[in-house]
Amino acid sequence: MTTATPAPMLNVAATAPIPFWRLVLVEFRKSYNTRAGFWLLFTIGLLITLLQVVQLFAFLAQDYFTTFTDFTGNVWLVSLVLVPMLPILLVTTEWTQRTAVVTFAIEPRRVRVILAKLAVAVLLAIAVVVLMLVVAAACTLVADVLKPDLTEWSVDTTFVFAGAPLTILTTTVFGFAVACLLLNTPAAIVLFLITWYASIGIFAAIAALIPPFEDLLPWITLQINVLTLADGLPSAADDWAHLVVSLALWIGLPLALGMGRILRAEVK
Repeated sequence: MTTATPAPMLNVAATAPIPFWRLVLVEFRKSYNTRAGFWLLFTIGLLITLLQVVQLFAFLAQDYFTTFTDFTGNVWLVSLVLVPMLPILLVTTEWTQRTAVVTFAIEPRRVRVILAKLAVAVLLAIAVVVLMLVVAAACTLVADVLKPDLTEWSVDTTFVFAGAPLTILTTTVFGFAVACLLLNTPAAIVLFLITWYASIGIFAAIAALIPPFEDLLPWITLQINVLTLADGLPSAADDWAHLVVSLALWIGLPLALGMGRILRAEVK
């Protein structure tokens, strides 16, 4: 009698897990090695530089006073819209391009992959803030050399070092939460823009029809509460309450639902 030869087995018990920093590097590479990701990063950098250079030329062509903070204010509003597109693409392209099956086969612990994507989104947002400040400093320097009497290196430290970074990071995390919830690029972009822009008008129209609804507006309008961070952290208890509730509603809840969806989703 012959005995059956046992089938060979691959024992990976002693294999070291993938370090988190390597996952972050992989996700960072994903942020720019697609055409959409590359051109989005390029467009953000180009617009930040171009807007501040245009403002510099306008200052040189006209005689009006300008400061370092003036060069950062205009591009800050643009960054609030463009930077959240980075985490949206970073999360949703994993599913729309069907690369999730490879990603989660290499790293089955999906939470670590999502956290790596979030880390990359935050790092890119910080990089945008740094670029904004560097270009503003360069433009202020040129303005100071050419028109020193009309240029001042006055820095609104609350806005430059707290307000602008906080608002950009908050909208970035909001875009990340929307992407996790929908896992679809066009749908996530549309929902982000509707929530950020159209929701205020929609809620105001509802409040005009239903007056008691007006009392809820400070609690559910994300844009207004986030923009107040431009002046720094709230000081009043009511402002803190409005901010926390709106963040929980528009970021915490979608992120929790999105994470649950990603952890249970069937990868095809």
